[in-house]
Amino acid sequence: MNLTQENTGELTATLKIEINSDDYQESADNELKNHQKKASMPGFRPGKVPLGMIKKMYEKAVIAEQVNKLLSENINNYIVDNKLNLLGNPLPNAEKTPPADFENNNDFTFYFDIGWAPEIDLELSDKIEVDYYKIMVDQKMEDDYINNLRTRFGSHIKADIIEDKDVVKGEMVELDSEGKQKEGGLRHQSMLATDLIKLKTVQDKFMGAKNGDSIVFNPLKAMDNAVETANMLGITKEDTEKLEADYEFTISEITRHEPAELNVDLYKQAFGENIDSDEKFKMKVKEIIERSLEPESDRLLMNHVILKLMEITDIQLPDDFLKRWLLESNEGKLKEDELESQYGNYTRSLRWQLIESKIVKDNDIEVKESEIRDVIRNYFGSQMMVDPENKEAVKGLEGIVNKMMENKEETGRIHDQLFDVKLKDLFKSTLKLSEKTVSIDEFTKLAEEIKNK
Repeated sequence: MNLTQENTGELTATLKIEINSDDYQESADNELKNHQKKASMPGFRPGKVPLGMIKKMYEKAVIAEQVNKLLSENINNYIVDNKLNLLGNPLPNAEKTPPADFENNNDFTFYFDIGWAPEIDLELSDKIEVDYYKIMVDQKMEDDYINNLRTRFGSHIKADIIEDKDVVKGEMVELDSEGKQKEGGLRHQSMLATDLIKLKTVQDKFMGAKNGDSIVFNPLKAMDNAVETANMLGITKEDTEKLEADYEFTISEITRHEPAELNVDLYKQAFGENIDSDEKFKMKVKEIIERSLEPESDRLLMNHVILKLMEITDIQLPDDFLKRWLLESNEGKLKEDELESQYGNYTRSLRWQLIESKIVKDNDIEVKESEIRDVIRNYFGSQMMVDPENKEAVKGLEGIVNKMMENKEETGRIHDQLFDVKLKDLFKSTLKLSEKTVSIDEFTKLAEEIKNK
């Protein structure tokens, strides 16, 4: 067998594969003998059919199979041995390849077109400058964060008069069609969060009411949720008659969540003993908000880096070959007019893949299995509060880790997250970042603009 390469362009070539009978005859004969051993025909014992008859029946099909096998194996070996970084797969060249006549010929010639990836000339350094946008912490962000803190560390107090968001305890009593307490009807002690009442006319009835007051309403209409209403009444949602009835709710207790006072006690409770003044508290709040916004800045940075690296890296592609490969590999599902409209998006994605592969190779970026295990172990370890000194607990945790590693979808997601972090850290440590502080509105606009590029 002879395989030669003829370059047809800077990034394309044609492979010529010549196969003669010496290349396949021995394996074809062995395959025919295997057919003979398995053959069963009238007049002959199993496995004793004459080889001449087997050849007459199967030889041409077997030769075709062996030739195709030789083609596949030798093309793959040629690609590996010559370290060809191909785009797509080799495509049969129908114009140059004569029809394979297995009935009359013993020697065959095939031609395959190939296209390969260009060499990427790129080195990450501080000579490459990229904007890094930080979101400015404004007063609303600080106020929202502080209000959340006050809510989290607040307390529940008893109240005399209902206000918005209070929780009310009382007895629900089923009423009859005349609005009177139904004899033998449902009676149930219930808790009701007033902010969950959807019907405003009913919510208004509760506002300003006090202990001992009674309010008549239809819970299903008020809550607009059969499951919530059934839970409140202590019945199943299938109990339609009781679910749709009117009820009298007599208030026995009003509970209100009181936000924590904004003082040193809250500061220390939230952040520790070192935060003992208004100034330190405000600095800590701003620091935490800035840290929480950093992932957004990093995501926008990654988009800017991708655009920047694609802009400064000259990448030529074998467009004609790629278009042909896309059409043939999609087996008629992709039409030529669709290809033309989508080709720009495809090549943009391909250019970034080539750049990313170059970066990964040059910087030895790799996500190891042990790193994925660590993520899973740390997550479940913190959730279960596993004591490292408790051998049984540690053993149980390792069992969970091993089980999770079998979930290819989940491990793939963790792998991609770790890979993105490594790539982001590389860019932040090697490129020159020009920091710019913008408002949240300006940042949102920038993110939207780059998404549309």
